[in-house]
Amino acid sequence: MQYPSTRFSLNSSSTPSAKKTNFNSSNFSSLSINSNNGTYMPYYDTYPENTTISLELFQSLAIERLRILKTIEQVLAKLNTTLSVAPMNKKDEIEKLIRKELKDKLNHLKFIIFPSFTGASSMDLENDIISHYILRLAFCPSEEERRWFITNELELFRYRFQILTKAEQLSYLNDSSSNIKQFYELVVDEEKQQYKECLIASTIIKGLTNAATIAKSFDSTTYFRVRFQHVPDLVRKRSCFLARGYAYVSDNDIISFVLQHFRMNISYQMTCSSKKYESFQQMDTRIESILKMLRKKRIHGTHTNIHAFNDNEQTETITYDMLSGLSKRSFPLCMRHLHEQMIQQHHLKHLGRLQYRLFLKGMGLSLDECMKFFRHEFVTNGSMNPAQFEREHVYNIRHAYGQEGKHTSYTPYSCMKIIQDPPPGVNEHHGCPYRHWDTQTLKQRLTNNYDINEETVNEIIDKTKNHHYQIACQIFFEYQHKVKNYGVGINHPNQYFNESRKLLTGATTNQNTVNTSMTQNTPQI
Repeated sequence: MQYPSTRFSLNSSSTPSAKKTNFNSSNFSSLSINSNNGTYMPYYDTYPENTTISLELFQSLAIERLRILKTIEQVLAKLNTTLSVAPMNKKDEIEKLIRKELKDKLNHLKFIIFPSFTGASSMDLENDIISHYILRLAFCPSEEERRWFITNELELFRYRFQILTKAEQLSYLNDSSSNIKQFYELVVDEEKQQYKECLIASTIIKGLTNAATIAKSFDSTTYFRVRFQHVPDLVRKRSCFLARGYAYVSDNDIISFVLQHFRMNISYQMTCSSKKYESFQQMDTRIESILKMLRKKRIHGTHTNIHAFNDNEQTETITYDMLSGLSKRSFPLCMRHLHEQMIQQHHLKHLGRLQYRLFLKGMGLSLDECMKFFRHEFVTNGSMNPAQFEREHVYNIRHAYGQEGKHTSYTPYSCMKIIQDPPPGVNEHHGCPYRHWDTQTLKQRLTNNYDINEETVNEIIDKTKNHHYQIACQIFFEYQHKVKNYGVGINHPNQYFNESRKLLTGATTNQNTVNTSMTQNTPQI
């Protein structure tokens, strides 16, 4: 595999003066950061060129990496935390849960979660980098997908960095290229002693108050001097000492500095990729179908085969007259509220129509049935005349299904998009109830309209006050379906619906089906 350049130039020899070299097919086997102890982690700022792999491997690598990212996301949601704020004992629990969930589910990327003492092989390094860039290509088109990918890649990077020993972390920083090394300097002992009291004070702020422990840890702690804008989270929490525009960061917190650079690098590159994505659409149609499949698996899960999310293949046929019954059993609260307002008022404002229409499309309601539903509510039950409906609504419904305009089949809104979109105004009903309803309204409606018991209502309210809206939605799901600790994190209204139908109908997906028609040729990436 040929890499024209890399930020983490690697020494081909153990001597300090050895000439730096780039990745290529002839020397890949000898190149890895600290390959003798398995601490290799790429920086992902150079892309694979002129590399030939089979479509089967292309698909397998992408699905495995997506499975890793989804597992990390779901474990953190289940524990109501992130790796950046979790205490040490919680981090151990997170690591155990992630490994438990991914046990026997990884093949090509197993070393990422289960690092070997013998280090990463050249093939491991190739697979790691290729899988990252496949997902980067798949998730670069929309802002929401880019945000999701970057967030979870950062959590994966943090997970891998934090399981390293202190010596391995320092070695990783030292072996990184000058592109990151130019932004930090090691604090020498003389300067360290000069600012000893201030550095200890920043340690006390973080919660260590035992003088003996602080003194002992201070002598053995390595400090880095970085520009303060490179560690905004530490500055915000007052977890570092500031002097003359620089932040003095301990080796316990240096991950913040590394992640900030990693975030800036990947964010910039994905923004550039998104601007060029239109030209990528001339690619092999088989690759494009895999990328579409990955975007759907991000929403619905990674344990189904490649055909499971084909818009033309549904586990059950849904008609518009089934919607009222389904809304009470299988709709998330946001969509149930929209449906109820549609039935009561026989109308929804623009943003509500967009949100609900795409949800109906995603759950399998055909274009004809969707048209019947809106016509029935707006015209038959409502006060709108047929000509007005044809003029103002038919085109928009067909457009959402990809039958008008650019013939783009639009995807349903995810929880993240609904949460971050503008809140509903007067007589508007779109948005996330856990995010956009005030506490009193949410509590009253959960109790009176949906007959939720007081204990569950209080639990939901507690999550919303702490901004854990999707966890609140999962609590609602578990109460409605009479299950506890359901092992799937809710991150999309259509995922909520699909999981509900699985529980209520006993439907399962075939996890072992392989689409062999997609592995006959070997494209270049």
